[in-house]
Amino acid sequence: MAGGRRVTAPGASAGVDGPDRGRDPGPRAAWNDPAMADPRTVPGDGAARAADHSGVHAVVGAGGATGRRLVAHLRAAGYRVRAVTRDGRDVGTPGVETAAADATDGAALAAVCRDAAAVYHCVMPVLTRWTSEFPVVTDALVDAAARVGARLVYADDTWMYGRVDGPMTEDTPWRPVAALGVLRAWIAERVLSAGAAGRLPVGVVRAGELYGPGVRSVVAGNVFRAALRGWPVQWLGNPDLPLTPTFIDDFAATLAAVGTGDASAASVWHVPHPGVTTGRTLAAEACRQAGTRLRLVRHGSRRVRALGSVVPLAREGAEMVYQFEQPFVVDGSRAARAFGLPATPYEEGVRRTLAASSAPGR
Repeated sequence: MAGGRRVTAPGASAGVDGPDRGRDPGPRAAWNDPAMADPRTVPGDGAARAADHSGVHAVVGAGGATGRRLVAHLRAAGYRVRAVTRDGRDVGTPGVETAAADATDGAALAAVCRDAAAVYHCVMPVLTRWTSEFPVVTDALVDAAARVGARLVYADDTWMYGRVDGPMTEDTPWRPVAALGVLRAWIAERVLSAGAAGRLPVGVVRAGELYGPGVRSVVAGNVFRAALRGWPVQWLGNPDLPLTPTFIDDFAATLAAVGTGDASAASVWHVPHPGVTTGRTLAAEACRQAGTRLRLVRHGSRRVRALGSVVPLAREGAEMVYQFEQPFVVDGSRAARAFGLPATPYEEGVRRTLAASSAPGR
């Protein structure tokens, strides 16, 4: 980067981005500086603190959809931001530092997270490699953040809660019913235990089913492209049950709020939502804005594996379809109160998602 300062540290090889990225064969970790902090503790509403603009906010996994939006959000709020990917690529936000690092190497991560006030865990391995890679990456990030004295903020989901019959809150018991849910619970436990033990302050931010520009999810993959092209919307589960899909920018905003304003040693927060909708209502809004007619095809859990032959996300995440066969409502009111976070209305979220999906090259 022109005018930047390049600093190197040993050991960049494994990736820190989402499943659509290759691996960096380079031997070093580096950053470019253009300018040159009970393990399931849940905080009360008074856990927020005044925002501190000192120190770097290092987003690890900045090349994925969540990481990119988080980098943009933090930078727009005036923070010094370092975007960490496997190869130090530009993630689309001017004025941020870029860094390359091996996400499995705590020492290399500590080098590129030097001077960080907060480190954000937005790494998303390929789903089929979660078991082998997610624990290693998470332990490396805990180690790196602890070494530099930073808060670690982990971008999580709600899979550890399992079967529920009402809204999920930060106090909902963890009762995972599928292997991926058990893995998510175990990883969150490791993060929160590190905070409870005093190694470093940590925050876990949980989103519901994501949608928005650049998002790959069951809802995002099956609703918006179909709406734009006039195809039938393939819905996994019951489209008429209560649902609170999470807009990607709201996830980023909540991660940023916890990284800059949470004073708890170990905390869990849920992303705020604009209210309860249904899958059918969301799909109908997408078709209305796209100017197409809604045709919705419902697929129960028994049909999902067969559907996986044409919908890869259904094949990879078949065991999680139970979420859409029960109320899928995430209560984020605690974070909304503590940090003053608004939620993006579904109409606006759909509009922005469709605009991104119809952009040239999509």
